[in-house]
Amino acid sequence: MPPKTADMVLIMSAGKDGGVVHQLHASDCGAYLEWHLWMEIGAEQVRQEEEHAERLFPDAVTRFQTALQTLPAEHADSPFVKALAELVTLKAQRFHGSGGFVILPEWADILDRHFPPADGS
Repeated sequence: MPPKTADMVLIMSAGKDGGVVHQLHASDCGAYLEWHLWMEIGAEQVRQEEEHAERLFPDAVTRFQTALQTLPAEHADSPFVKALAELVTLKAQRFHGSGGFVILPEWADILDRHFPPADGS
């Protein structure tokens, strides 16, 4: 007798082609239980990595800013150093505030400002 619908688990994931893959498993299916275990292990690894990064980040930003202040003027004024400093500073502000991401449009604006197109467009 097939399992009841209430005993089924639907797993949806991204396919290699960008589509959605649907897998229907019985809640006690070995493949599903193994997948669920690996998801829990992965989530725990991500949580630990985030905690580690949150402990390291503030002091690392301080060391970064100190290193910037010790650069010779010709290096400190380079577009690469200015763009990197602006991105790190923005991320540090977000970290201490809302913890938000530096999103792609912000990256693009910062990089475009420090590395403008050669033709001036």
